[in-house]
Amino acid sequence: MIASHHSLAIEWDIISLRTTLSRPDTSQSLIYRSTEGVEQKALFHLSPTNNERIGFFLDINDIEIGYAVDARKDDIETDTQNILISYRKLKNTRIVLNYQTLEGLQTRVENLNGQGQQSDFFAETKSTKIELFGQHNLYTFGGKTSAFEHFFLNRPKLSSHFDWSLSINGGWSIKRLSLESNSSLIFDTDFVNVNDRPKSELDSISYSGDIGPFLSVQAPNNIHFFAEYKFGKGTIKNLSNVDNLKESGDEKARAYGAGLSWTSQNEKFLVLLRAWKQEGRHIQTSFGDLSVVYFF
Repeated sequence: MIASHHSLAIEWDIISLRTTLSRPDTSQSLIYRSTEGVEQKALFHLSPTNNERIGFFLDINDIEIGYAVDARKDDIETDTQNILISYRKLKNTRIVLNYQTLEGLQTRVENLNGQGQQSDFFAETKSTKIELFGQHNLYTFGGKTSAFEHFFLNRPKLSSHFDWSLSINGGWSIKRLSLESNSSLIFDTDFVNVNDRPKSELDSISYSGDIGPFLSVQAPNNIHFFAEYKFGKGTIKNLSNVDNLKESGDEKARAYGAGLSWTSQNEKFLVLLRAWKQEGRHIQTSFGDLSVVYFF
């Protein structure tokens, strides 16, 4: 009997280490409607506060894996945790799996039947997001080079003169969202009485897609800039059986962002300053980061 043994060798190519100071913000809007007696209708807007975080992300074989936690402690703050896996092997494409928790949310209530607004912070309210999303550089006009891979895949890029290019970028997202509280996600105010059973958990799922222009600008001394605007549509569906509390329906969304970068002449260091904001009817997301990338 002849036996053969084969070993599978995996080559680990460590490309870069990214250190990031960032501030993520995933806010959700819930519409409450009471049908008992005089109709009462209010908008509950839940959002994080003082949730700056620091993260470390390692790019191995064009797959970036990282973890981020709170950068500082405040008396009133949102505790943040974030795990991210980014797949970068496809040209002009970034696919990301993102797991994020935000614990301790500011709740602002608006009276939709008249005047009135109230706000309070609830340390026991928690938001969890699992998101799979993609970003794609679809086409660049004039045969020029886009800064898409530079800004979104963290590739070093040198420049010695002024130039610019215009591209079309597209994106898509699938989000699973969960809100939970030890007591209730909504509460009595001066203008609305929450007289139903406590609503301690709300799960939802959303799908969206968008497209729009992406402007790349390069300048001397290895400085680059980008600005983008995207518009699209999506839908969000409430998965929980919660009476009188709505977070579902079609959405028209828009997103915009900008960034500035500098690459060292030896291409060992990249400094990135970036910001994005996405606005929808039920979900609003913003993100800003200052990153320093070291290339091995």
